[in-house]
Parts: sequence; C-alpha cells; structure tokens
Amino acid sequence: MAATRAAWQLLGAALVSQIGISVVEQGIPTLTGFVKDDLGLNAATAGLVISSFTAGRVLGSYAAGVAADRIGERRVLVGGGLVTGSAIAIAASAPLPAFLFLLLLGGIASAASTPAGGRLVLLAFPRNRHGLAIGVRQTGIPIGGLVAAALLPWIAHIYGWRVSLAVDGAVTAVTVVPLVLSRRLRTDPGEPHERVSGSPARNRTVRLLTVWGCLLVTGQYALVAFLALDFHLGAGLSLAAASLLVAVSQAFGIVGRVGWGALSDRLLTHGRKPLLIALTAVALAGALLLFATPRTAPVGWLVAVAALAGFALIGFQGLWVTMVAEAAGPAQAGAATGFGITFIALAIVVSPPLYGLVADVAGTYRAIWAALAIVLAVAFVPAVMVREEEAGGRVAP
Repeated sequence: MAATRAAWQLLGAALVSQIGISVVEQGIPTLTGFVKDDLGLNAATAGLVISSFTAGRVLGSYAAGVAADRIGERRVLVGGGLVTGSAIAIAASAPLPAFLFLLLLGGIASAASTPAGGRLVLLAFPRNRHGLAIGVRQTGIPIGGLVAAALLPWIAHIYGWRVSLAVDGAVTAVTVVPLVLSRRLRTDPGEPHERVSGSPARNRTVRLLTVWGCLLVTGQYALVAFLALDFHLGAGLSLAAASLLVAVSQAFGIVGRVGWGALSDRLLTHGRKPLLIALTAVALAGALLLFATPRTAPVGWLVAVAALAGFALIGFQGLWVTMVAEAAGPAQAGAATGFGITFIALAIVVSPPLYGLVADVAGTYRAIWAALAIVLAVAFVPAVMVREEEAGGRVAP
C-alpha cells in the first residue's frame, strides 16, 4: 500500500521539528567550554549543566508518550517544541540556578519528540512504509547534531554563548511551524486500530526491545565520545583529523536509520526481527574491527571501519522505534516509545563514564571496543527472544 502525498508532507514537517529539538539536545554540550569559562565553573558543575537537560528527557519521556496517545501527537509535538525553545531562549539570560532549572524544563518538554513523532508517522503511513518513514524521521537527530556542531560554537566564539543559546532556542521554536501548517491526518490508511489497555511495560516485546536499544545506544555514545580520542592517541592522527572519523560515523548513521528501516519494509513478509538480528551482527563486527584494526592501518581503512560502526550503532534507531511502536499498536505507540526512551536516556547518561572507566583501568581507549563487543554480544539475547506481535498480543504471521 502506498503512502499519500499528505503523509509525506507530514513526515517532512515532523523531520524539521525533530531537527529543531536535536539542535538543542546536542548543541548544549558543544557550548560547555564557553559556559564553564564565562561563569568560572568547575568541571563537576559544568557536567551538571549538561546532564540537567538529559535528566529532563528521562523525567518527561513516558509522560509525553502517554499524552501523545491521549490528546494527540501533533499537539504534544508542537507544545513540546515551543516550550523547549522558549525555556532555552529564556535560560540564555538567566543566573545559574534558574539556568539549570530551565534546562531541566527544556529537557522535559523535548522528550515529546520521539514518542509523539514516532506515533505521528505510525498513524500517517501504512505498515509497509513504517520502517522507511520512521527511519527518515529519526535522521533528524544526527542532522540536528551536525547543524549544532557547525553553528553554535561559531556563534558563541563571535557573540558569546548566551547569544548562541538564544539562537538555539529560537530555531527550535520556529521548526514547529511546518507541523502547525501541515495537513491533519487522523489515522493510517486502511488499517483498523484496536485500543489496548494496560501499561506498555507489560508488553514482553516492548521490554525486550527496550533492553536491546539500551545496549545498542551505549555503542552510539562510545563512538561519539571516544572514537576521535582513540585514533588521535593510538594512530597519531591530529584531533581534527580523528574527529572527521566521528563525522563519518554520524553520516553513515543517518544512512543506516533510513536503510535498516526501508530494508525491513521490503522484507516485511519475513518480519522485522531478522533485520534486528542482522543489525546486531553488523554492530558487533564494527566493534570488533575497531578493537582489532592496527593503528598503523591506512586512513582509508579507518574510514571504512568508522562507517560500518556508525551504520549500525548510530543507525539502529529507525528500526528500533518502528518495532516498538508496532509491538504496542497505535493506541499505545506513544507510551511504549516513551517507556523505551526513558531507559535509553538513562543508558546514555551512564555509558560514557563506564566506558571511560574501562579505558582508565586498561590504560588505552582501545579497550572500550572490546568492552563494547561484549555488550553487543549480550544484545543478541533480547534480539533473539523478541516475538513480533500485533496490537492486542496476537503473534503476527
């Protein structure tokens, strides 16, 4: 079944909205150094600045998903974008205590993006386009990160971090405009929806996919946090050149978010689970190659390994959101995605320090990839145990 033109337009609006949220989410860390120097903060307080926004996402994800199911995903997305943008823009001129509170508030509001956005796409597209459509929407996260990395430090360097943060908030608020103006679609074409009662936490498939997503996302943040450092110190690359490997991983992560989802649509008669297992295998191969590759290898090989790792470890989210939303069904797609995002956000908070501890104990960043390989091997367990189900608990044919 083909998707309508209005559905694709709605997807474009949802993508723009996600980019706006991600510019804030991933832009705040790029301003850490500017904030620390200007306010004279110690490292611990600077870390608190960064974690406050993520803490808000942990607190707000499940509530945002429930709200999307009950009052409508469009309202939640628009409201979340406006509150996030406003909170961040006001924070730009606030003293430190209010600054931290406004970042927390912005994080809570921004939590609407994935559960409400995923549900919006689920309802707008037929099942044989879910993977592609949700994958496209999820590319807004790394795209927003690239925009933030290119724009915000440059503005902060010239005009100061407060101006940069105000621009950041304004961009986020403006990106909800296409969503407000887009045509309303009430349901996905041709598929009846059955209301399901109870918490999504009771859904075995949602729980297993949440565990799987938590394990995979540690690899995403290991790449972002430590790939450049590893090849800077181990391979003798300049930090700027090594950072380009992270950009390669991010770029192929964008490709992966669309590619894994689209491929699962094409192979839908076999279910999406085989792709879940295949993605885990590719992620494990990427981690093993990062560990085993000689640091004297040609730069072209290092680029290829970084690309493979990013394709799976950053590209997994499109397929993950699709499977969680489908497992819960339209009536609970928002709540189920919010439930999963809550734990994924926690995994994001704890994984970089833990992988950093591995590097400290081993005396080399290379040990991180061995630890990651073990984590990804464990990820096969929930992947294999997943049973694809329709809403209401019926095993899909």
